[in-house]
Amino acid sequence: MNVRNPHALYINCDGAMDYDRINSGGVGFVISFPDTVSLEDIPISIGKYTGGNIERIEYEALIQAMEYVIQLFDKYKSELKNIRQIIFITDRFALSDSERTNPFKIKAWRQSKWKSHEGKPIKNHELLDKLDKIRGKLSSKTYARVNIEYRPRKQNKVADKLAKAGKKEGLLDSSLSKKGEKIGKRLFTGGEIKYVKLKPKQDLFISIFRKDPVQDEWEVWCEICEGENLGEKLKIYADDKLAAKLKRGNKFLVKIKTVFTYHIKIYSQIRKAPSAK
Repeated sequence: MNVRNPHALYINCDGAMDYDRINSGGVGFVISFPDTVSLEDIPISIGKYTGGNIERIEYEALIQAMEYVIQLFDKYKSELKNIRQIIFITDRFALSDSERTNPFKIKAWRQSKWKSHEGKPIKNHELLDKLDKIRGKLSSKTYARVNIEYRPRKQNKVADKLAKAGKKEGLLDSSLSKKGEKIGKRLFTGGEIKYVKLKPKQDLFISIFRKDPVQDEWEVWCEICEGENLGEKLKIYADDKLAAKLKRGNKFLVKIKTVFTYHIKIYSQIRKAPSAK
């Protein structure tokens, strides 16, 4: 159970997206002041983003919230001068300090030119970089400790409603769109495979359902179409040439080259499966 700090400033953040023709999205956040501050809660809805995906929109919710709080401290300097902790809440665990937004991790990724220890390009690195820099600006301005914490969705309902409202507001904004990203329908509903199950030189019969450009590579999502891991999804990282062959909506016979912690690489010699159309 999470204990709420009665002396901290809390900002619950969320993003929402419709998988329509333009991937409409919105962000929302609500600022809650401690009892020692005589200000009412501030709810904010922002939209209408197009062409993004849910993770990028969740990043944007945190970024917009931090930018707003910086302005808030300019406006209410005397009222907020004793705030020493600012806590941003996200219901996306991967974007918490326990995972991707940890300042020490980000520093290490910058030093390695946004590559992981396995050489894998860090996804959405430009938004992660922007978030970290704004966070540093907020911390320097307020002299407060700034944290990003995870809470389950049921504890983030107000921000969720604000984000959904944001999808319907404002002018179209394509700043979160990624050129080349393509998302299709899945054939199965299985979760992501445990990559330790896979071995180099292993043959796989797969169906491609998503392709996402990540820096100078492509993250290709596929599903296993036969065997004991039927229906489970996995990520393949590929260069431009190989990614072009792995067309979305098609099935292929591929051979694993290398197995990593959260993805695989395959040999460039692939065969379109006989059952593919």
